[in-house]
Parts: sequence; structure tokens; C-alpha cells
Amino acid sequence: MDNIEDILRALTEDGPDDGDNEDSGQSGEQGGLFDGLNMDMLMKLMTLFGSMNQQDDNERFLLALKPLLKEEKRHKVDIAVKMLKLFALLPILKESGLFGNFL
Repeated sequence: MDNIEDILRALTEDGPDDGDNEDSGQSGEQGGLFDGLNMDMLMKLMTLFGSMNQQDDNERFLLALKPLLKEEKRHKVDIAVKMLKLFALLPILKESGLFGNFL
């Protein structure tokens, strides 16, 4: 158990590892790996990843057409489905503010 705590402490600290220092419990406040990560953002990401596994009507339609297409054109359906999933992510990413004024 101490090894896991040492690894997490090493990942979250900015400076070199001194062993048992007094401010090791405050490493999250000093700009470590998980600095700036809040629970609201984590919850949004969890719903985002959950929605990635759900199919909408457009995706089901394209996948139903796939067996009717020629073999050389079937890969285009897979690309279109991936694009639909990316387009569905855009409003969530814009709302989260991850890209600032880019979106």
C-alpha cells in the first residue's frame, strides 16, 4: 500500500521526492498532475463517455445500410459513424470550456 501512495505522491508533486516531507499532503495545491481537475468536469466526462456507447437513429440507419453496399464502400460507413460521434461531442466540449474561444 505504501508503494501506491509513493507513486501517487511522485506523480502529483512538482519537485524532487524528499521522502517524508511535511507538505506532502498539500501537493495537490502546488500544481501537480491533477491540479485544476474538479468533480463537475469529471462528471461531464463520465456522461460524455457514456453517451459515446449509445447509438442514435442516424447511426443505426447507416449501420443498417452497410450490408447493402459494395465491399469497397463499407468502410465509408464506419468513417461516417465515427464522424457522427465526434459531432455529437462538440456541444458538450463547447459547454465544458476546454477549448476556450476556439469552438
